[in-house]
Amino acid sequence: MITNLMNFNISNENIRELRFLLHGPIGAGKSSTINTIKTIFEGYPYTDCLTSSDTDATGKTFTKKYQKVSFGKFAFYDVMGLEKGQLKGVHSDDIIKALKGHIPDNYEFKQESLMCEDNRYYINNPTLNDKIHCLVSVMAADRVTLIDNEVIQKMKTIREEASDLGIPQLVFMTKVDQACILTQQDLSKIFKSKKIKEKMEECSNRLGVPVNCIFPVMNYHSDNNINEKLNCLMLEAVTQAVYSANNYVKKFSHNEREMQNDPSS
Repeated sequence: MITNLMNFNISNENIRELRFLLHGPIGAGKSSTINTIKTIFEGYPYTDCLTSSDTDATGKTFTKKYQKVSFGKFAFYDVMGLEKGQLKGVHSDDIIKALKGHIPDNYEFKQESLMCEDNRYYINNPTLNDKIHCLVSVMAADRVTLIDNEVIQKMKTIREEASDLGIPQLVFMTKVDQACILTQQDLSKIFKSKKIKEKMEECSNRLGVPVNCIFPVMNYHSDNNINEKLNCLMLEAVTQAVYSANNYVKKFSHNEREMQNDPSS
């Protein structure tokens, strides 16, 4: 799988990278997921993104900026976590602007204010190279039941906008080892676990995502040794994300060409 991804060709030669945005509640493991993917591609432990279960000692989100991590032809974007309350965590509208390509790399999100069109960093006329090609919702398996309804609603709002934009969406369900003892003892038994199946179904019901679009994964954390079982789970999820993003780029590029060739447009 890793060889296929490393040699992957994007359907549109004008697109520099396929772009993926990871969003979800604080502590879901967004930054750890990006670090894990980078570790698999690089072959050694990678910890560029700020992590601490995505939160600091006070329980607040650790990630502040619209942080990009690239490898090969793929760019994964980390954002501030979603929280309960209007003035806590990243604003749903800011994530939606990021989906549309209006927010530049390394933009620092402000909990007290939204990104506006008159902001000097706002990208007014984004191209397909600025837009997100696949939205990845990150949910922690051991906390699916505990996530506040307000946070779930924010995630649904973002997903609905992504759907309107035609952007494909997947869910990476992290921390499976903390939700199931069987999986913790032997990761290869993850799809035999009733507990993991229940968590996937609950995640599906709460977010409104089909179960076949939910990928249980595990991130590297305390153990720096390369784990092939962990790698395979993550690579299956990333491979699906890559093909989904590429299909979006292919479709969007086709629509753009049709508009350019239409004399009435």
